Amino acid sequence: MRGKLATLGFVQKKRKKDMDTSLRNRISEMFNHNRLVISAELFVVVALHALEVKDFPAILFSFPLGWISLWLRKLGWRGVGLRRPMNWLRTLGLGVLIGVAWQLVEFWIIDPLILQGGAKMDLSQFERIPGNFPNLIANILISGWMFGAFMEEMVLRGYIVNRFVDLLGDNQKGLTVGVLVGSILFAIGHMNLGIGAVIENFMFALVFAGLYLAARRNLWLPIIAHGVCNSMGFVFIYLGLIPIT
Repeated sequence: MRGKLATLGFVQKKRKKDMDTSLRNRISEMFNHNRLVISAELFVVVALHALEVKDFPAILFSFPLGWISLWLRKLGWRGVGLRRPMNWLRTLGLGVLIGVAWQLVEFWIIDPLILQGGAKMDLSQFERIPGNFPNLIANILISGWMFGAFMEEMVLRGYIVNRFVDLLGDNQKGLTVGVLVGSILFAIGHMNLGIGAVIENFMFALVFAGLYLAARRNLWLPIIAHGVCNSMGFVFIYLGLIPIT
């Protein structure tokens, strides 16, 4: 009798597991291939960033939404590029080099041209950084790396680009629209720093989207370069080399 009950229990558990797996497979299939679902998902994420509230980053919402979406797709962040690069040392070295180079290009060329053109930048939200080493370190770690390098690259490069590829196809059209939309949203996210910062960050986003594609959609190269670039920018503010108003 006990044997029959045990067998019955095993069968019931297996059926439940099969039903759960089947449901998960259907959901995954829908999120991966149903264009209406993909369009609705993109609309929500794009709207969050386009209507970003001052001092409350949209990334705080879009990052967990992206995580849930990728889990439902059975992809995870690895599926959009957060996977081990072929050569860690080369990726790290190249990322540091590009991050330093881009920050110097911004400092010496792009920012002066933007300011000469009359576009303003307002970095007053970083007024506590100059001369304040603990504040410098906090901004580098939180704003520079956690929010900037990791979350922004994962969402606005990895997640956004690949959702437009799902919608429009893994071709020039899908990639171009994904890169442009992600870059525009990235720029809008810096609206509180002035129109000059919007222009600067749109250019930044295009270049770093190019890095993502050049690295065969591996996120580590743009993440490292982004973090290094942000870190240098905060150090320049700390040293008084970049005016905050």
